[in-house]
Amino acid sequence: MSTERWPVIDTHFHVGVNTINTFIAEDDLIPWMDEAKIDIQIIFQVNEGFTHRTPEWNPYLGNDYVAKIQKMFPERVIGLATINPWHQAPKNYVFPLSKRGQSFNAVTASPTLDEVERCIVDLGLWGLKMHPLEHGYAVNNADLIHPIMDRLTELQEKVNRKLIMVVHAMGDTIFNSPEAVADIGKCYPDLLFLMAHSGFVWGYGTVARVVGPCENVMFDLTTCAQKSVVLEAYEKYGAQRFTAGTDGPFASPSVKMAIVEDVANSEEEKELILGGNLARYLGIPKDKRIEY
Repeated sequence: MSTERWPVIDTHFHVGVNTINTFIAEDDLIPWMDEAKIDIQIIFQVNEGFTHRTPEWNPYLGNDYVAKIQKMFPERVIGLATINPWHQAPKNYVFPLSKRGQSFNAVTASPTLDEVERCIVDLGLWGLKMHPLEHGYAVNNADLIHPIMDRLTELQEKVNRKLIMVVHAMGDTIFNSPEAVADIGKCYPDLLFLMAHSGFVWGYGTVARVVGPCENVMFDLTTCAQKSVVLEAYEKYGAQRFTAGTDGPFASPSVKMAIVEDVANSEEEKELILGGNLARYLGIPKDKRIEY
């Protein structure tokens, strides 16, 4: 008998080599996915020591490396870029205070915005992985982040494909609190934000109330081990607002499945969380499969 199902799209996997990660994606990613029964894997750089371009000393870092893996496995991998928001030219003087607010043009280059365009247009990546805590910025800092989101909004239309922002959002700092994520989501309704970790653990009591009304922000269950953090949001907004990732290679796929099974009320809801919702957003059809 022939049936159809949504593809399993895992939202969270770190590739690359540094002192905490030695995952050679060329060799190990597809076997890992197959064992975990993942059809499509969203990947991005390891957070620690990330770099825009792949350096000579380490061919397993950089947005170029992520693009390389996506190109190797185009039907199985969706790559996201990681950028440094601080590499932007200031528009106005900050200091000395006597010049504050005046136009500043001593530096005009903006490697951050150049890298965003290079990654989306030239490398064919599908959005950004943002880690406000580890990389030291508030995700709703208008001066810093809005120019990036403005550019991404333009690029989404230019390349004619939906883009994804995966935001580390454990609520483990004011930089990535539920309020901060909701704030940036409200400002950019045409972009999709995945609230990775869904506020676990410090977002308890605010996730549903603050983030829920932002329809372009998905509750992402990656290593969200405390059901009470998201239960109110799930009861109010349903499975269609949820996604899930493994947080690989650091966490086991069994952890993701346990979290999803603890929240979902049916097989249909599990299928939406594990990939159906993102597949709909990206325009990926259901897969046909044969059952015997």
